[in-house]
Amino acid sequence: YNLYCEVSSVNTSGFDFDSRTISALSSLESDGRIPHAIIIEGSDREKTLAAAKFLSMYAVCTSEQKPCAVCNQCHKAMNAAHADIYYAQPEGKSGGYSIKQLRKIIDDAYIKPNEADAKVYILADAENRLSAVQQNALLKLIEEPPKNVVFIFTCENSRNFLITIRSRCTVIRLRNEHSFDEDVCSFARKIIEGMLSSKEYDLLKSLTVLSKKDKADDVLSVVTLILRDGLMLLSGGKPKTDAELGRQLSLSFNKRKIMELIEVTEDAKTKIAQYININLLTTWLCGEYRRISWQR
Repeated sequence: YNLYCEVSSVNTSGFDFDSRTISALSSLESDGRIPHAIIIEGSDREKTLAAAKFLSMYAVCTSEQKPCAVCNQCHKAMNAAHADIYYAQPEGKSGGYSIKQLRKIIDDAYIKPNEADAKVYILADAENRLSAVQQNALLKLIEEPPKNVVFIFTCENSRNFLITIRSRCTVIRLRNEHSFDEDVCSFARKIIEGMLSSKEYDLLKSLTVLSKKDKADDVLSVVTLILRDGLMLLSGGKPKTDAELGRQLSLSFNKRKIMELIEVTEDAKTKIAQYININLLTTWLCGEYRRISWQR
């Protein structure tokens, strides 16, 4: 999937989304489809649920420009009254999802949709409501999903999911730079400065921060945001995270190079989640950044 759309390719009218949320949601669309398993991460519960509803509308919409918010399918989805969109409900004193409910979801997923072309299952606050045993119960279904079935999980921190689940989902993060600690933003800026430097040592030194695994994912997330600033400037838009570094990126690299840098950065985040040796990862990432930066 193209994770780096420069402009919105989906219809978000009717939703109070900021530009970064629109960009994140637009990035999921590919050839009129969205991934079969999505984790929406964000500290604002209302925003993550709104994003989940938006994606469910996209999945069932019958119009060419999805979601149209006009067709009968969209209206039902908007009102949480669609027969093919299932909102899992917490049960019992623990407020979690029961094994009985998950078995019902697993069985139901193999039954054809009632009226739409797809079925959608939304599990909100999943990191707190799904135990490791329950996540494992869903694993096979997420690994080999029936045709036109979409799972959407919302959470505050996707790293609380089992790696076997997270690695099979597309993760989107709904947050702005100010959601990150200042030291995280500072580390990210140094990595960008390393990319812009003519000295490989500067870049390699800036990447040593990735050895702090509790910060590595956030640092690379901010790196992606700053790279997108450069992309926005090249596309005639306005930077959102760091105007000065975005300007330097737009002067030093073309769109293709910046998109490649973003892709490598996102790939590195996946490798970190898979607990790949951090020293090997740092060396690999430095080499990839330099290869892209120096190529003609």
